[in-house]
Amino acid sequence: MAGTNTNFFDVTVDGGGKYQFGIRFRTGLAVYEEALIDGQYVSLGWNAAGYLSDVITKPAAPFVDPVKFAQPHAFQLNVDGQMLTSHWVKGEFEQSEKDGSLHTILNLHHAVRAISVRVHTMLDGSPIISRWLEIVNHQQREAAISSVCSWSGGMQSTKRWRSRLPADAALYSLGYMEDEHWGNEGRFQWLDLANATTTISGRYLRDRFRHPCFFLRNNATGEMFVGQLAWQGGYSFSFDVNCDIYGTDDHTAHLALAIGPDAPAPLRVLDREETVRTPEVHLGIVFGGLDEGVQAMHDHIRASVFNAPVARGRRAWIESGIGPELDMSESSVFHQMELAAMLGAEVFFIDAGWYTPPERESEWNVRVGDWIVDVERYPRGIGPIRERAHALGLLFGLWMEPERIGPASAVLQDHPDWVMKGYDGNHVRGNSVLLDLGNSEVADWVRNEIVRVISDYQLDFFRLDYNVGDIRSGGCTSRQGYVENNYWRYYEQVDRLFEDLRQQFPDVIFESCASGGGRTDLGMVRHFSHTWVTDWQVAPRSFSITNGMTMALPPEYVDRLIAGQSGHTAGHIDFQARLCLFGRPTLGQFNPVGSIPNPVQLARVQHMVELYKTFVRPFIHTSRIYHHTPILMGAEPRGWGVLEMMATDKSRGIVGIFRLGNPTNDNITVRLRGVSLSCQYRVTWDTTNESVEISGRDLSHAGLVIRLEGPLTSELILVEAL
Repeated sequence: MAGTNTNFFDVTVDGGGKYQFGIRFRTGLAVYEEALIDGQYVSLGWNAAGYLSDVITKPAAPFVDPVKFAQPHAFQLNVDGQMLTSHWVKGEFEQSEKDGSLHTILNLHHAVRAISVRVHTMLDGSPIISRWLEIVNHQQREAAISSVCSWSGGMQSTKRWRSRLPADAALYSLGYMEDEHWGNEGRFQWLDLANATTTISGRYLRDRFRHPCFFLRNNATGEMFVGQLAWQGGYSFSFDVNCDIYGTDDHTAHLALAIGPDAPAPLRVLDREETVRTPEVHLGIVFGGLDEGVQAMHDHIRASVFNAPVARGRRAWIESGIGPELDMSESSVFHQMELAAMLGAEVFFIDAGWYTPPERESEWNVRVGDWIVDVERYPRGIGPIRERAHALGLLFGLWMEPERIGPASAVLQDHPDWVMKGYDGNHVRGNSVLLDLGNSEVADWVRNEIVRVISDYQLDFFRLDYNVGDIRSGGCTSRQGYVENNYWRYYEQVDRLFEDLRQQFPDVIFESCASGGGRTDLGMVRHFSHTWVTDWQVAPRSFSITNGMTMALPPEYVDRLIAGQSGHTAGHIDFQARLCLFGRPTLGQFNPVGSIPNPVQLARVQHMVELYKTFVRPFIHTSRIYHHTPILMGAEPRGWGVLEMMATDKSRGIVGIFRLGNPTNDNITVRLRGVSLSCQYRVTWDTTNESVEISGRDLSHAGLVIRLEGPLTSELILVEAL
């Protein structure tokens, strides 16, 4: 048990009372309870106000009655087609404190099948709890995991729910990323849940660009459940709402969920005495709205998930680079590098194509796999380019896509057996193929190639990519009489690989990308300094992507780009630049080789960079971000977009007001949410550099009236406590 006025966590157990074994978890104001009852390990529900279920003992009752749920079980496990929901026997219970968190392990053994489950739970003082399972096969033969949910069971029961809401209102609304396709990451939407089971999927039954997160709001009682799955593969969130509509059971509504990986069965085949770890679920409960849910999850992520050592002691580097959209000759690289240094960039990288011959940058995709600098493109090698970057005060890096090999690569000709095969027997990913990292020989080769590239080219920065398209069910392997899906073994290797690489190269900045936002989940990003969240940079959709992805991830991990990937084709330069302040900026290309730089344009970019370095970056890694316009209408959003990012101590912040397409009027009133009511603030309009003094009370209650007369324009407000 540990606790202060602001950070509290605690676990109590009941080993001889009304249950065979009961556990009560408290972290912050969140309370979650479970119990082993008649051989079934079940959820007993949640409370968001800090109360244990037995705070009143006459009568004592759990938050939810497991008898009311068809599937009350706190996890779900199907082995060889048999659901192991009963006949569990308690083993040892362990708990330990380390690095400001409390870790518990409950050992359960199945009385019929020789299978054990170790239920891991982590508390960190935030209202978010981490949960994963370890499954051990003690049988004298292989065991096939047909399906598993790391967390499931009854969440909440709401009595007399109908009397608390208008006749046509839904009890629960689900906030999630509505679109799963490339270039549409972060499109957040609320969905009213029917009196039925609703399932949200990604990376298997749907495409892979939907971030695995949700916000589930009880519209009658005010609680909000917040959840994310740390998993790169296919996944499924299932929400079961069972409402008594006509009063046969006191108008009580029951909510259950199930969260876990999803793919064709079996997901994993275990050898005798083999142990496997399931994906982590990060789940919690708060009172309040979307802002409270976002901030609770961000606090948890920063404290307990993205806690690897910071490369070179700094977060949120400003980057620039050059890729196959341009001539990538040495002279062109130097041109872009010098411009980047002048604008204030701190890292410069060469993107896809450094291994292709001159004038054949477009072949970057089919030549992946041969990770050797092309001697015709760079006759002097990478050394002079790296040295030039360092002379300009820039760190230097390269792009690499080590999990895939192209048809023009020598490695494919030498090792055709290394590629992943799909259920139809063909290569996964068409003309370019995905390597089978479940094969230890292949995984070792990938590791060695990355180590060689970082070491031989003396990289300060490493950019990973993963351009595999919509691979749906992925690959499969025949194993001990089963056709096993490859997702689980594949991503185990990816996790292990980059965890080891971060330790081996602690000063290297690792950036993740996956055709944009194809792998933004917590399980992947925890191994990286930050992540690309999209390859779509064109306004106004660029705002909706930033808007949604800064709900899913803390803003310092969200990469945004100006002047690249066609972003230059729409929006005022300030619209594009200011949007980067709400993430981690990357600078693209502003003038071709041989052209004269535009000093007016570059001055605006330099201004943004200076603002980021001196005003935003000092507080962004602990910031509070507020989404004033969480729902945006249309594929190319219309109306207004507003983001506010404030320091935790409320001493400073920024507010971005973006006019999107076709708002109904030219004015918007913005009431700030992150200021202190008792403080006086200097408020600066960035466009005119004019400042006034306004109280926090007036900023919060009366607000600021902003006028923008044209689409794709913006205003930036800087707020500083006096």
